[in-house]
Amino acid sequence: MKMIKKIFLTAALVLAAGVSNAFADVKLSDKSISVIEDFLEQKIPFSASDTPQDALDLLDKWIADNQADIDSLTEVEQMVLTNLIDCEIYTYRIQMPNTKKELIKLLGAQTKVAADYLEAHKEESLDKWIYLSAGSVTSVYMALEPLKTAFTYGYSVRDNFQKAVDLDPYFSYGWRNLAQWYFYCPGFLGGSKKIAKEYFQKSMALAKKPSDVYESTILMSQVFYEDKKFEDCTAYLNLAEAFTQGNNCYIQFVRSVNAKGESIFKFHGHKADK
Repeated sequence: MKMIKKIFLTAALVLAAGVSNAFADVKLSDKSISVIEDFLEQKIPFSASDTPQDALDLLDKWIADNQADIDSLTEVEQMVLTNLIDCEIYTYRIQMPNTKKELIKLLGAQTKVAADYLEAHKEESLDKWIYLSAGSVTSVYMALEPLKTAFTYGYSVRDNFQKAVDLDPYFSYGWRNLAQWYFYCPGFLGGSKKIAKEYFQKSMALAKKPSDVYESTILMSQVFYEDKKFEDCTAYLNLAEAFTQGNNCYIQFVRSVNAKGESIFKFHGHKADK
């Protein structure tokens, strides 16, 4: 709970700034991108933990160890980092009992921060990380809320991911998240499993950093699961597991979801109903 409060404080700082001129600089600095990329690289050691709580403890430690660098970032850079941190909190808290209400509060608050910022700067071309992180935190929030929330935010999430890859066609994180939007969205509303698979493959091909390859490999395993190519699914999960040399609480969780007859996409896709 200490960690959750710390993140709320960061979110509150951004919210307090609101849509003021404090966000005049819409391009992220090299230093902030270095901090963000370092955080994303922690996905591998986080998932190598024995339990979800151990992963969250490591996340909390990363924040504490990097607090000076975080404090030196601009408010918009802190917002981007907080968006991504909150998504990682969701990854592990959702595996634990009785956390849905807490996550709705956390993610709902941060989604509003991101939405308010984007609304205030809708006429400007923003950094790709702003679009990516705003879409990411909103999409995990949508997974927890009733369908009307998806109608409220759904197309803006797609548009944010699309803007990110329009700015950088080699942005694997953007393609991976855009792929998930097309997977989750019903066909009659613009979703497409075919497009989703194409974008997952594109993300996999573009992934360079270890955590990027790692995450793309896990998600491709679930594409194979959806296609009922279970041997390929297992092979890709084994490849991902090799990044942590065996011990991996997150991949154990994915395997447990698959063993119950659904992909991780389906698990997250109807959390609002559970």
